[in-house]
Amino acid sequence: MTTYKETFGKQIQKLSSDPTNTQVEGQIWYNTTSNVFKTVLDFGAWSSGGNLNVTRGSLSGAGTLTAGLVAGGTTPGIAFDNATEEYNGSSWTNGGDLSTGRKISATVGTQTTGVQIGGIKAPANTAAAEVENYNGTSWTNGTALNLGRYALGGAGTSTSSVVFGGNNIGGTGTTANVEEWNGSSWSEVNNLPSAILGQGGTGIQTAALSIGGPSSSTATLEYDGTNWTSGGALSVGRSNGGASGIQTAAIFASGSNGGLQAVTERYDGTAWSNSANVSTARQELGSSKDGSNTSMFIAGGEAPSRTNATEEFSISIFSPIAATWASGGNLNQGRSGMASAQAGTQTAALAVSGYVGPAIPTNVEEYDGASWSEVNNNTTARESFAGCGTQPAALVFGGSSPSPPVTVATEEYDGTNWTNGGNLNTGRYHNAGAGLQTSGLCFGGTTGSKTGATEEYNGSTWSEQNDLSVPRLSVVGCGTQTAALASGGNTNPPNASVNNVEEYDGTNWTTGGTLNTAKQDMGAAGIQTNALVFGGRVQPGSVLQTATELYNGTSWSTTANVSTARSQGAGAGTVAAGLFFGGSSAAVQTEEYTAEVVQLGYKTLTSS
Repeated sequence: MTTYKETFGKQIQKLSSDPTNTQVEGQIWYNTTSNVFKTVLDFGAWSSGGNLNVTRGSLSGAGTLTAGLVAGGTTPGIAFDNATEEYNGSSWTNGGDLSTGRKISATVGTQTTGVQIGGIKAPANTAAAEVENYNGTSWTNGTALNLGRYALGGAGTSTSSVVFGGNNIGGTGTTANVEEWNGSSWSEVNNLPSAILGQGGTGIQTAALSIGGPSSSTATLEYDGTNWTSGGALSVGRSNGGASGIQTAAIFASGSNGGLQAVTERYDGTAWSNSANVSTARQELGSSKDGSNTSMFIAGGEAPSRTNATEEFSISIFSPIAATWASGGNLNQGRSGMASAQAGTQTAALAVSGYVGPAIPTNVEEYDGASWSEVNNNTTARESFAGCGTQPAALVFGGSSPSPPVTVATEEYDGTNWTNGGNLNTGRYHNAGAGLQTSGLCFGGTTGSKTGATEEYNGSTWSEQNDLSVPRLSVVGCGTQTAALASGGNTNPPNASVNNVEEYDGTNWTTGGTLNTAKQDMGAAGIQTNALVFGGRVQPGSVLQTATELYNGTSWSTTANVSTARSQGAGAGTVAAGLFFGGSSAAVQTEEYTAEVVQLGYKTLTSS
């Protein structure tokens, strides 16, 4: 019998801790601390992608992970949406609208040669027979199906495709009907073994798969261009999941069997095996049709409410530990609208003044990573104001105070005492800040009406600079004086939250990637190219938020939610270790953010 040493040229190593070098993939070692044999193997993993621009369910998709396409669906207030979006592997952009808005369709082809087939349309939930062709810019009407239907499966390309099953509302009902497209016409061919709807479809016309279906179906059916035969059964029966890949290498992700399922299974042409679960279980989603079972995206869907979240599947030797928010020490004085040392850290933060209702205290507290302690009060009682700098060298400015109601006051903190600094040129509140004590930045806010005024601080005086492109209040800031980020806010009037983001280079403001959710009064951490925003509220309605968004300098993606929804809390730290404290209703809560950790996927070897 061949031994490990004969194969690898050395004996199994004995190690007290698991190695971190990627070159250990496929090797075996003995961990003397846990007393087990271990190795590193590749496995499937899901990660967050860029959110859809339009939150929707009942959509469909095609293309690949790095060149994806979704279209149609249902959005708030629109029963049959016609919106199209294109994916580049990191963010979605809007494409041309469908001629016929519809939901629960089948989509086949690529991002530049897509085909939208069937679905439900207006009026009166009619089964659509419409087919439309996409050229990467716009949709044109194609040849209609012989049988209109929704919740159908589809596979193939723009010139050679097959659709199967579905439901013909008010007509034949759930059907076993199969039609093929040859580039010029649809023709009916051999039916499925039985009528079915809600199955996943993927593959090509001469090697297609029908996966799952209602009543917790585990069935996999394989099509060879003429006949349907049974393939391997799913481990978890379900319908309305996302299907991708080819007949001999497919993925089926999420779906429903009476309850939403997060399960992912991979097919090798014979049998299904379980892989990593999706983060957000959902049904009636859009997915890619990648040519293997090693990559795909899922986007949107019902989770159970509609979502804009995108997840990406890939094969890796890494097993990421998801980002989390965890409880920290509570503030001694709960409050909202306070200022923080925005450049402070998770273990050295500062909370200054704020609103308790109806009082505006001058309390100041310092955080050491575990607990808050009260230190010397600041001079000017105020709320809804901005701060920057670090815990031992902070700067606070502007805000609303008992008298005068809008202040120009600036204060500097040296880690012990507060002293007055140079006044702002434009007094305002609900303003934002960035930078350090000797190189600070103030922007946005309201003087009684919204403003885009921007000022720079040199350690003694403020000087006026170019305004924000979009004047607003309740905006949040982070970064430095020469590389700042202004996110969200409110354009009152008309008293509406915005998703607009702007980047400052020390001279001008330019447009950055838009937030996935328009909101205001958030907390923030990080720098211009690597930032977090969290919590806040959406106006109108003043709906408190738990969502956290992560910025990479180009686009925003979702990450772990905060535990307590609140607005007008304060933030500090980095995207690796952020901090959120205080907020609406005189909140005392502190939450600490830990970013996703990427580590090798270790596997313990057993004798079984």
